[in-house]
Amino acid sequence: MDMQDKNYVTGLKSNIHACFESPQGKEVMKFLENTCCWYRSVWSPESPDLTLINDGKRQVVATLKTIMELSPDQIVALAQKKEG
Repeated sequence: MDMQDKNYVTGLKSNIHACFESPQGKEVMKFLENTCCWYRSVWSPESPDLTLINDGKRQVVATLKTIMELSPDQIVALAQKKEG
């Protein structure tokens, strides 16, 4: 998995769109948004560990949405920025 490889990113983006643009995929994304803290705070006052878990779940949805919304060139640039 090389997010700095435009060919890989282009294929991944295509696969993610194929998965999440169907009616079934949209239902799965809605489920992920609701169960992975997309619309609510990740903060859990009674448990710092749960806050970290919730943040990790939210990052999965954020990553999927980022890949769906950005161009392959933008995704590669983000990956290069993180590595730099």
